[in-house]
Amino acid sequence: MSPELIAIITAAIALAAVILPGQHAMRRDIAGLHRDLGGLHRDMADLRERMARLEGLFEGFTRRETAPPPA
Repeated sequence: MSPELIAIITAAIALAAVILPGQHAMRRDIAGLHRDLGGLHRDMADLRERMARLEGLFEGFTRRETAPPPA
């Protein structure tokens, strides 16, 4: 085997040793993110309901007409 071929094979092994654990960690993080999305969607739905309620209260408050003071 030529020294160039040995260098290429060694570099390929070194790159694989660096890249593969990083990919494994990324896949694990992505899998955890997918599990957490259910809770996130639920929390966002709750927040939307609360915001809609507040918007309704503000609309009712700003459109409220005051009665004229008694004479």
